[in-house]
Amino acid sequence: MMQVKKKMWLILQFGSCNMVNMLTPLRRGMGGKQLFVALACSSLLLCSLMVLFNKKDFTSAGTQLENLVKQASLPQTVVPVSSRVVPPAEVVTSAVASEQQQTGIDPLKPLVGTGAPNINDQVLAGVSSDQEIVAPADQPAPSPSYNQPVDHQPAASASPVDQPAAASAATDQPTVAAALDQSAASSANQLDGTHGTSGSHGESITTTLPAAAEALIQKLRAVTLQANGGEPVQSLTESERNSWHQKNPCISREKLPLRYAARKFEKHVDASPAWDAVLHEYEILHQTCTTKVQDISLYFLERNTSIAGCNYLVCDAVVPSGLGNKILITASCLVYAVLTQRVLLLPSTNTLADIVCEPFEGSSWKVNEGSIGFPVPSAFWLSTEQFLSEVDSSVGSHKGAIQDQATAVHATDVTVGGEWRFQPHNRFFCSTEQKFLRNVTWVHLVGNQHFLPKLFVIPSFRTTLESLFPSRMVLTDVIRHSMLPVDSVWQQVDQVHEMQPDRADQHLGVQIHYTEGHLQYETLHPLWEMRIKQCALDNGMLPQHRQPTRDLTSSQFTNTSSESDPDIQSIDSAASAVNRTTTVFITSLYDTFERSLRSDYMQEPPANGEHVTVVQLNKRHDQDFFSREEDEQALVEIILLSLSDNIIVTPGSTLGSVAHAYGALQPWVIATQVIEGQQASCFKGQTVDACYHIPEKYLSCPHDLEFSGSSVHELVPYITDCLPGEHLHGIQLITL
Repeated sequence: MMQVKKKMWLILQFGSCNMVNMLTPLRRGMGGKQLFVALACSSLLLCSLMVLFNKKDFTSAGTQLENLVKQASLPQTVVPVSSRVVPPAEVVTSAVASEQQQTGIDPLKPLVGTGAPNINDQVLAGVSSDQEIVAPADQPAPSPSYNQPVDHQPAASASPVDQPAAASAATDQPTVAAALDQSAASSANQLDGTHGTSGSHGESITTTLPAAAEALIQKLRAVTLQANGGEPVQSLTESERNSWHQKNPCISREKLPLRYAARKFEKHVDASPAWDAVLHEYEILHQTCTTKVQDISLYFLERNTSIAGCNYLVCDAVVPSGLGNKILITASCLVYAVLTQRVLLLPSTNTLADIVCEPFEGSSWKVNEGSIGFPVPSAFWLSTEQFLSEVDSSVGSHKGAIQDQATAVHATDVTVGGEWRFQPHNRFFCSTEQKFLRNVTWVHLVGNQHFLPKLFVIPSFRTTLESLFPSRMVLTDVIRHSMLPVDSVWQQVDQVHEMQPDRADQHLGVQIHYTEGHLQYETLHPLWEMRIKQCALDNGMLPQHRQPTRDLTSSQFTNTSSESDPDIQSIDSAASAVNRTTTVFITSLYDTFERSLRSDYMQEPPANGEHVTVVQLNKRHDQDFFSREEDEQALVEIILLSLSDNIIVTPGSTLGSVAHAYGALQPWVIATQVIEGQQASCFKGQTVDACYHIPEKYLSCPHDLEFSGSSVHELVPYITDCLPGEHLHGIQLITL
């Protein structure tokens, strides 16, 4: 009997080893379920044979198998996988077949799981994409010099602070194991109570914040306590929170951070923990001051101040304004509102609120249409000139100092501008005027300029802003948290994104805007389109579509598209080049560049066997500033551009500026003039931030003589002029 057992034990060892060896070369071709079944079967065989030898060992093995089952099933219940939309046949390149060979997963088939429903195909009317472009296999494979990829690990970085733990794994990961790894890493990095889901933060967050950020939180708490009659504010119950989220769904709050984290050539940018903690306190203040007032309009018209401590900022966009301008002015207003503990409200004329998710849990930033809607007639506000006159009178009566005492000013405008260009008055950025505004209940601001950089000029704001945004990516943090696309917009983004090849090595975004319409288009489009192509070719964003004249060797860059084996990243062979794909997403009112680019790569495919796909949505020639549908379309394009690895933009375009700020991308800007004696095709932007186009660069502060006449550059060294080719008179923050 002992001999029989010994023989069976040898058979067991031999069989187990051979089963592992058999599975090793097959694991690349298995999906998560197939691999799990194979492992489970081998474990059952092991357990069955072990029962002949030792009952105790069998029990241990059974426990291990049970744990294995639990672990393998975890991603299927925690991480829902969105149903895939089958793309048109002309979009699919040979990279799809390559992916199926490597992974054994057909990317055109829906994966098991639940997700957002597919939108109607009519949404994508006008989507155009190119046909498969494959170079002959016998041609050499010299390759353009792509941007060197960063060591990107989505599992370790895909945990923005506003992301629920249940959605911490990307929906498009190819295997269950990858989803499990990402879920575990994201959970490990998750803050205790995430913003926008649980509605509460652990004390460990606030105790480690910079002193200036902590001081702002204490100010917000003090105002909230005062507004609530001195009583602590009760947190939302689970039922109230669920009800609010059902009324205000926002798929992109979970999905968009994962999209950014999944990019291969761009390092993921985490949200600022300090800003997230401050926003949590701000949303409690916002909820308190809005829910205690049943009719905001009536409360304003009656000059009611019964809710002590609650001050308001009504922020509107100039009509007409494009979506880029609306986002920039609203983001600037939000930062100012948080710094001054004001409740930000968007009137019905600011249509941005209709296409982005409600940002503050438990309340709304939309002004309800009560007895009168905003903007109210100007007779209810002091004009900007009247307000400044009140400041001058007050300073004179108090011998040069503004005291923290009651003022006769209940509501005032602070806007200056002409034609379509509006922004805060230059004196708005002075310390004395800001002290006066502390006691004004209602402030009204209308504009279309990105005045956010100039808030750093105000001494009482600068230290706080530097603490909240150490990388100075203020705009990126603000819009990624507070201006996420509503579900109808996100579904369009998701469907277009799903149509693109999953394993594209590089995504290039191209934004072309002719600010003066068709007349400028007729004059400039041949020149601009030529420069865009040259810019992309010179900087390795597009493969050469004809035999290159210079020596571009494959050693100039590293391929990161192969996820089947992380140790195999060499692309020294033509076979590897065949699997590479570049996807170009174009936003323009005209389709000449799209047709030209497709023609180039269809007539003369890349000599190294690469593939290029081209997608463009909008070709309507005209822009409708008054249409919600136009704003929705623009937001779809902004988000898709922001998901690129590289982006080429038109100088002076706010839509392009918002896109690269969303994506945390330093843009390539089309050259429109001679720069430093050279006529380049494009130039690299100096920052992620947008350009503030028409600021007053010198302060005019009659009551702050130490600052009056100083330039913004003297006061804040990391504010610099926009590059000449981008805007002649603009300024912008230099991000780190």
